[in-house]
Amino acid sequence: MKITLKNNKYEVVLNSLGAEINSFRVLKNGTQLVFEGPTEVWKYHAPVLFPHVGRIKDGFYTYKEKKYSLVNNGMSRGMEHKVIAQDEKSVTFELTESEETFPKFPWKFSLKTYYELKDDGLIFTTTVTNTDSSEMLFSLGSHTAFCCPRNTDAAGTTNSDYQYEFEVKEPLTTVLLNSEAQLACDEDGTAPCTKLYGEKDAGIIPINEKGFGNGHFFTKFSSNWVGLRNKKDNSLIKVNCENYPYLMVWQGGNGAEGISGNGFNCIEPWYGTADAENTDHSWENKPALISLESEKSFTADQSIMLEGF
Repeated sequence: MKITLKNNKYEVVLNSLGAEINSFRVLKNGTQLVFEGPTEVWKYHAPVLFPHVGRIKDGFYTYKEKKYSLVNNGMSRGMEHKVIAQDEKSVTFELTESEETFPKFPWKFSLKTYYELKDDGLIFTTTVTNTDSSEMLFSLGSHTAFCCPRNTDAAGTTNSDYQYEFEVKEPLTTVLLNSEAQLACDEDGTAPCTKLYGEKDAGIIPINEKGFGNGHFFTKFSSNWVGLRNKKDNSLIKVNCENYPYLMVWQGGNGAEGISGNGFNCIEPWYGTADAENTDHSWENKPALISLESEKSFTADQSIMLEGF
């Protein structure tokens, strides 16, 4: 089921499948901000990642000696979420445990995704509640794909006319990944490993047709937002990352073809990481999982704020 939120500036289309943004447009000129397809380039738009972010090595993990199958980036993006509250400017979706989730994740839970359209952007939060009787372990994140370039950009605009920009202009620290987008290990088998990213201008990441492979992964940043800036008109999309321990950037599609809607760049704040390349598959040993006591809740804020639109 698709739900539309609309005010005098923007229109957002949300899908109960995955509780996902399917479209985010500027009304005055039809500018597409969030990638809308085609599906052969990428079948998602802005998935919510739960109960795992990033790659699951070999497609499974174990917990208390039982094996569970789970796809990369978790199960929630491929499941139908219920609409539990709605008005003209906001909607709340909820996913709870079921016979479908138990082979993938052993706990009872509630995952609520809340959207509220504002004059300066979109409030976008996810709240996990542990409705089980035991401590729950999980990771949580988002994966919003922004058109780059956009359908209303001037002729000749390419993704090189955009850049990623951290709020605080400080040297960035990157987490090392292997060719499979798993955490790389050091000589002692320890992961995650980090190093300075080495950007020319602190806190600025250029974008071009070469892309970012399986993603560039950051930690130890002090910025409260990371943005995608159009260097030609200075417009800026800001994604909240305050208090997040990790952030991924990734480029999909053919950026040079973005004027026709096929290129996009993602900003992905994460509470958690991909599997390490030497994982023993034990859920309890996965790095950076959130631990949540019974009947407690955890909220992540990945709101999208806009400037210059």
